[in-house]
Amino acid sequence: MSTDTIKRRALKLCAQVLLIFTAVLLSSPPSSAQERLINGGPYSLTIRGGAQGDSPGIGIDARADYINPLLNLHLFGTYDLLDASSQIGDIDSQRFGAGLAVSHTYQRKANVYAGTSMINELGEYFGHVYVGGKVKASDNILFTGSYGLGISNQKAVTKTLARFTTAEAANWMRLGFTLVEPTGLKASLNYYITDPTGLDISGVDGAISYPVTDFVTLGVNASVDIRTRSDIDRNWNSYAFMTYSFGARTGTPFEVALDRNSPAVYPVILRTLTPGSTSPASTLAISPESTSIFGCSYPYTGGTATFTASGGTAPYSWSSSIPGGLNIISSTQAEWTDSGDDFCSSSGSVTVTVTDYDGATATGTVNISVE
Repeated sequence: MSTDTIKRRALKLCAQVLLIFTAVLLSSPPSSAQERLINGGPYSLTIRGGAQGDSPGIGIDARADYINPLLNLHLFGTYDLLDASSQIGDIDSQRFGAGLAVSHTYQRKANVYAGTSMINELGEYFGHVYVGGKVKASDNILFTGSYGLGISNQKAVTKTLARFTTAEAANWMRLGFTLVEPTGLKASLNYYITDPTGLDISGVDGAISYPVTDFVTLGVNASVDIRTRSDIDRNWNSYAFMTYSFGARTGTPFEVALDRNSPAVYPVILRTLTPGSTSPASTLAISPESTSIFGCSYPYTGGTATFTASGGTAPYSWSSSIPGGLNIISSTQAEWTDSGDDFCSSSGSVTVTVTDYDGATATGTVNISVE
């Protein structure tokens, strides 16, 4: 499965969820002037579906937010099950982490927090520490800012033929705002910089959510690097989610956002391709490498050339120099025939190409003559 295909599927999923989400909003009853009360925990579970990097996956998040006038305590954990046939998931199909943070809310106008967390990605552990804050700009807008410091050394990715060979937890900085409506509709948009001192990588992230009941919230979120380097894998993710909050604490949507938004943050991982590194030679092969058939499907019987792929790293994709005659039988087998009558009056040749997950290619030739 190609990267473009994965991205298209993730975007299609988010578009479908967003349509459902919009329908829920339109069908919800008009709100009164008074803010509604929603459950503020202290406990919550979130189920997600979408893609992390170029790996489709599903995940679950758990949080406990203990709020009191002096100091708030936030405990959080996450687990993702990723597609084992692509990108991050190909190296390790599990991604999981945990962390804790403390925060203080000042006169319902501002909140400051500090925390630390770790994540296991690509089979390695990465960690960071961070600080941040939120300030009430109006009755329904919060300005937010945070800074994180990676505390893990660069680690090698040991799987052969991996797209990237090293990874590390990076420093980062994030600025943005959150809009919270009295109905509970919440939208956020942030600009982030990875490795702020070098200004090498930057991007945007955002989310939109709505509490369909006082306990259940539906939403979508996404992030993407918009400025990166050629030797670093582009970070992006896109998820639809459902959160269930439970416990004795309630509050207005703005109060819940002020107390609970932002303290749970996981490390930003940069996956790099070491300059000058090379991957082992691919074992991808196609059989036969050359074959001959007759062209023109009518009035003659024409002919069919069948190719089989082996070796390399599955899954495979197929293409040909004249795509109209290509028929994919299975992931490992394809055939070509002159179904478009391209060789009724003259002979010629067609190239059939198989490409594996790592980008290696093998080609076979169809020599075509006129019957």
